[in-house]
Amino acid sequence: MLSASPQPRVATPSAGDSHGWRYRSISMLRQLGLGIFCGVLIALSIPPFGFWPLAWLGFAALALGMQGKTALTRGCIGFGAGLGQYVVGLAWVSEFSIPGCIALMVLSALYFAVALVLVPSSRFRSIAIGMPAAFILSDWVRARFPLGGFPLGGTSLGQSLSPLVPVTRLGGSLLLTSETVLAGVAIAQSVRVIVAWRAALSRSKPPGPSSRTAQKATILLVGVSSVAIATPLVAWLSPSGKGGHLPELRVALVQGGGERGTRAIHTDPEVVFSRHMEAASTLSPPVDLLVMPEGILQTNVSFASTADAAEVAGLAVRLSASVIVGVEQDVGTRRYLNEVAAWSPSGQVVAVYVKNHLVPFGEYVPWRSLISSLFNVSDVPLDAIPGHTSGYIDTPAAPLGVMISYEVFFDDRARGGVRSGGQVLIVPTNTASYRSSQVPAQELAAARLRSWETGRWVLQVTPTGYTAVVAPSGRVLERTTLGRQTVLKARVPRETGQTIYVKLGDAPVAVGAALAFVLALKLARPNVRPYRRGAGTMRP
Repeated sequence: MLSASPQPRVATPSAGDSHGWRYRSISMLRQLGLGIFCGVLIALSIPPFGFWPLAWLGFAALALGMQGKTALTRGCIGFGAGLGQYVVGLAWVSEFSIPGCIALMVLSALYFAVALVLVPSSRFRSIAIGMPAAFILSDWVRARFPLGGFPLGGTSLGQSLSPLVPVTRLGGSLLLTSETVLAGVAIAQSVRVIVAWRAALSRSKPPGPSSRTAQKATILLVGVSSVAIATPLVAWLSPSGKGGHLPELRVALVQGGGERGTRAIHTDPEVVFSRHMEAASTLSPPVDLLVMPEGILQTNVSFASTADAAEVAGLAVRLSASVIVGVEQDVGTRRYLNEVAAWSPSGQVVAVYVKNHLVPFGEYVPWRSLISSLFNVSDVPLDAIPGHTSGYIDTPAAPLGVMISYEVFFDDRARGGVRSGGQVLIVPTNTASYRSSQVPAQELAAARLRSWETGRWVLQVTPTGYTAVVAPSGRVLERTTLGRQTVLKARVPRETGQTIYVKLGDAPVAVGAALAFVLALKLARPNVRPYRRGAGTMRP
């Protein structure tokens, strides 16, 4: 009987090979480099850069690069991608704390790494389904853990101007991130289809395995592309949040101006307050609603009894308008409240909202006794007390949804304000601490997303910019320049309808992601038919 010809042996690095560790190290560095390259592409889609198509290309390269890779290799690629995205996207944190900046970047990169580790990668069809689902889970956890979450620098912020943004009406920023990944997968599959058909058509033989492979790849491309295109179209046709046919609001947003990159503890609060009152003094009736930024009225006693509050009350009476002012009020010697207070046209305080989502290491120091023994926390001398109500205040001008500063990055705050009856969303914020435009630009992108999600006009106001008026379509109708004293005036419609996302929240997206994961795991298994005599076995 003839024996089979011996197959040539291929040298592979073994555990005992002195050069094996070097081979594996170089391979891992290459995978890390691939990830960093993809992550930087994603980072450049996020404001202030705003090149949103680059995120699609970044995820496309990731999808192509991870097929058939082990979990360890996928984790290496993912960690590199996370570093590329968040070293750029969170660079502003270095202005406040280098150790904290490094820790935050590494933690955010780990979320990216875990997402890719979870994706079954033996077959591209499992990547096409599992990868968007994995990033839904990653973003959901990152927006909640640790310390209440930290969504800045996230992928969805880079898509606030992309054609995918209408999907936020259906599933908020989680669905937008998933759609961004899916767009990348569609691009990657397009490349695979081109390669497969070139291989099939280059053969002179009758159609065989290569042709069938190309056909299957084309079917998968059609399926992925159909979902990626159909979802924004369905969202565009879904309820937009309009309704009520109510009179427009005549609004004024006051930006006091001043030097950027200054900390609150190094700034005289009376100077800041005076700048805003000076700008507001240029206004004359008719004005229905006047909004001032976060924290411009600071006091260590009950704010309503202060001379500054009396001055605000006089402004409200003079303009016959509802006036919204950000207040920081000390409570004892160690804590304070970050609030928004509303004065009626009669000069009375009629509503107060206390900020819920606080900035860790910015508005409070977790485990202060331990952290203060290791690091200098003198820039955060007091801990803010969190509120526990929905972001909503009722004013004579209109019922308003409220997000104070950092809260604009969290979908649930806008959704809660609208569900409670908010007809317009306001974002009193303070970005004067940041020297660069990175945080103001990301905050404005977040305001755009909240407008799409809820179908509401968004009024954002800050001492040094960007103060802006954002339409429900995400279009910025008015925007100030950074640092300059400005008063924006606009006529803003009030809406009472609800989008699907406002009604249902994140639950349908989370359930859909779980089901997609189950399907991806099933599709990743080899499809082998049982052995039958004379028939042999079918290869996967």
